[in-house]
Amino acid sequence: MSTAPHTTWREAGAVATVMIDRPSTRNALALQTIDELRAAVARAEDDPAIRVLVLTGAGDRAFASGADLNEIPDAMDTPEKAAAYDETVAGLYRALLGSPVPVVARIQGHAIGGGLLLALACDLRICRAGVKVGLPVSRIGLMLSPLEHKLLVDQIGPSRAKWLLLTGRRLEAAEAATWGLVDMIAEEAGFDAAVEALAADIASGAPLAVAAAKKLITAAAVGSMDDIAEDCYRDIYTSADLKEGLAALAERRKPVFQGR
Repeated sequence: MSTAPHTTWREAGAVATVMIDRPSTRNALALQTIDELRAAVARAEDDPAIRVLVLTGAGDRAFASGADLNEIPDAMDTPEKAAAYDETVAGLYRALLGSPVPVVARIQGHAIGGGLLLALACDLRICRAGVKVGLPVSRIGLMLSPLEHKLLVDQIGPSRAKWLLLTGRRLEAAEAATWGLVDMIAEEAGFDAAVEALAADIASGAPLAVAAAKKLITAAAVGSMDDIAEDCYRDIYTSADLKEGLAALAERRKPVFQGR
């Protein structure tokens, strides 16, 4: 495993950006990359000043590609090794899904295979016009993990999930948006501004309310809202942020949320 970092970290106010910095491999998701992305999620969670995490890739060719080709032969030469590898990747997906910090996928390049699945594990996806997405596993002879199938079906339904997986075809950004694979498309000239505006909108919200909304919506997708609703009620309705939000509304001013 390389000792050189696979990701970079940047902060701008309440927004942190983690970039997969492996353009020579089309930002492939090596095991080290996965570890660093999980660490980045934890870093964002540990810093109360960070209210949004943006995940992106270096260069304009690929947001992220799938498994690193140098690791595939060993990682997938037995069913047991393949299952263990998939569980490692699933740990990253769970970290993204379970984090109280909203994660925005900044899809500046093509998101094929594991890159698309990584984006689906984020909360929102903003895509540069002209980018393509796809899951060509049938063209390679691979299969998705159970969690990856669930991410896909939850997002676009079983019929379209089958269409993507069985044909291996790629979708242009505009069609991907109509399918629900991406949430917003921006032209290249205004792409960075659109990402910054989206992140700023999220960061301006009350952190506890944002975290609760994310937690409950994620739970609704897997049918376990009752398990966490009580915690969310306690977090929100005992918070100083709620008092501040109500006061600001009454005083016709912009609220100043502290995340407590």
